[in-house]
Amino acid sequence: MKGLVSFHAVDVAFFDTLIAPLAGGGKVNPEEFLQRAAVVRRNGWSARRFAIALAQLAESAEAPRPEPGSNLWQRLRSNIERMDHRPDELARRAARVLDPDLHLDGRPFFIAEGSAERVADAVDAYAVAPTEEAVEGIAREQLAKMDAALARDLAPAEIPELPSDLSYRNDLLALLRKIHELARAAREGKTWSDGETAPRPAGQALAEELPWRAVAMHARVEPFWIAQDVDGLETICRAAGVPPPECLSPAWRLFAEACDAHPALRETLGLELRRPRDVGAFVSPSEIGALVEFLAMQGARIIGAATRAGEGAMATSLLRKIKECAVRAQRHGRGYLEASGIVPPERED
Repeated sequence: MKGLVSFHAVDVAFFDTLIAPLAGGGKVNPEEFLQRAAVVRRNGWSARRFAIALAQLAESAEAPRPEPGSNLWQRLRSNIERMDHRPDELARRAARVLDPDLHLDGRPFFIAEGSAERVADAVDAYAVAPTEEAVEGIAREQLAKMDAALARDLAPAEIPELPSDLSYRNDLLALLRKIHELARAAREGKTWSDGETAPRPAGQALAEELPWRAVAMHARVEPFWIAQDVDGLETICRAAGVPPPECLSPAWRLFAEACDAHPALRETLGLELRRPRDVGAFVSPSEIGALVEFLAMQGARIIGAATRAGEGAMATSLLRKIKECAVRAQRHGRGYLEASGIVPPERED
């Protein structure tokens, strides 16, 4: 699957109490959602400043390379500069400990823990941190697990400020209204367009768009894991010759009422991610233990098959993220869900 793939510890109650009423034409009170979304976005932005700073520092440890298309003299000069390159000690330390696939573009926030259980602890701490100062304290604790000097001396990167909370609140309300309007148009047999696509039958649009729009809203309040250009667990298992876990199912449970009202929606939900904005495999909260057990029992076999195909590092990182997500889901009585095309809220601008 090309593009961004995400793994969510999914709160089923969110879909029952916010999404289902919106899709059914009812009224909701989104205040708790809006307040929580503002906190998660702010804390994600604050933590990301440390991830970016660490990545920038690590990059400075590398000698500059010649630009593509450089002529002979430019390449010669670049080689001389590389021989003379002397990065400072802090940059060398950063380069030794940074894993971009986890610390910059994988886990939520900025986390350097080793075990899935400790990762879950850190995600929980970040998610409820009341201030930027509290987030910075957590980030420096994570840096200390990498290197004491980095925890003491690394300054957070200067990155663009987020738009105001009021602006963000209005944007979220508009997105919630679109879910309500889409479902109403489908019930009334009308056409629908969000202003970005050509009008089409609203029933078709609902089947194609409602699940992704709903999961994108969930992602505003619940931290999640991401990976680039990978597939979901079902596809990875089949590629490795390993039977996928029986606990995987389409995400019908999250959209039960909408599936009853719009049968075409049920047909569009599957196990694999097929489109740039799609929703894939789901594991119910009652079966999360089976997913965690499957990863423990079959993970090495999947990684072995991937290694023989030259994809061992990708599979190792992917299964680690899935396990961390599943462990957090198990801790909080949540399910597991895969999606594509969802960007963490602090990165959208």
